[in-house]
Amino acid sequence: MSNEQYVYLGNITPEVSRKSSLVREDKRTVTIRQAGLTLTSKGDGSTLRLVDQRGKGKLLSIKIVTDNPYAQLLLELDDWRNDGETAAELLYGGTGKQDYGLYAMGGGNPATGYTLMYTPMGGESFDGRLRIALRNRLPTTNKVYGNANRTNFGGNLPIPVINGHSAGDSFSAPAFANESLEDIASAMATPHFGKPYMASRINSAALGASTKVGIDHPYVGLAGKPTFTKANLNFGVTSGSLDTVHTTFFAPRTSSGDNTFSQLIFLTNIAGDALTTVTHNFVVGQKLFFRDGGTIFFAGEVTAIDEPSGDALTATVPTATFGSVLTGASQAKALQLTVSPGLENPPGPVTTSYTSSTPDGIGTIVSQAETDPIIAIKSIEIKYQLEVSYDG
Repeated sequence: MSNEQYVYLGNITPEVSRKSSLVREDKRTVTIRQAGLTLTSKGDGSTLRLVDQRGKGKLLSIKIVTDNPYAQLLLELDDWRNDGETAAELLYGGTGKQDYGLYAMGGGNPATGYTLMYTPMGGESFDGRLRIALRNRLPTTNKVYGNANRTNFGGNLPIPVINGHSAGDSFSAPAFANESLEDIASAMATPHFGKPYMASRINSAALGASTKVGIDHPYVGLAGKPTFTKANLNFGVTSGSLDTVHTTFFAPRTSSGDNTFSQLIFLTNIAGDALTTVTHNFVVGQKLFFRDGGTIFFAGEVTAIDEPSGDALTATVPTATFGSVLTGASQAKALQLTVSPGLENPPGPVTTSYTSSTPDGIGTIVSQAETDPIIAIKSIEIKYQLEVSYDG
């Protein structure tokens, strides 16, 4: 390339250089496309740098699709920059294309994606530098599918109005009634076959707050993908044999105010004779799930267990709540667990088969959010037009 293609500029913006710089005419349209990426929340990898262009030109368009509306788009043109904007806040505010340069497409979910768009009319000019990046600032948490009554963030992230990641609701995918728990976990992270999990518990941090708020919740998609572990549970019986299924009874949820709820859960076996002892591996602090075919109920965090493993059962299934539930001639004894927040709409008795001491449909949950709430990037498309490139 000959030196005639370069022009010396003695006075250009500080973003280029304070020293003499070489610039060259660079008439071209640049298109950047990427897909199938994941964005960690850890360290330098939490920011994906998409464009860092020194030069003069016009930003034509940005389209970014992720499985999480709380991914932040960072945009810098010369001296102007934003603080990171999300689809969550734009959709909650109803910002459409006609209102603002940056907008979000409605109707998104973790399966089809949440779409951020920037389509400035006639393009947005820059004279020194264009930078575009995508950032994941989701904090780790153990409250996903647990007792989440208050969610607050720093880092300019909006907060959800509803703690949809809390326990208290269910995920249903009837087509997965006979599939593994691992497959159901994948179906929850990418819910092509059912509605995304979304509890209705309010976020008390959003009450009267002036902070930014957003739609859905920050742990949709891969960020909150669950891992299910089956519990250990078995009962001793006075004589005879146990029933082939264990039965779970859910009492109505109670409230003590201040967005605080609890629920009693009774685990039993409708045997032919009275139950004696219980063996189990439940501990306070675990988060519980119960499975009924293709439906998973997220009951919340264990706050109390009435009997340690190996002890005699003392609690019975409450007659006033559930009527007569007999083992032999007596009301059925049960292991009583207290959970928070409990199920807002508790189901009727749920039965589950078991092998030895492992029930198929009772267990505990952890989520991806406890270690690294990653965000799936479904697609990226950025277009900008260059007039001059700075090479100095």
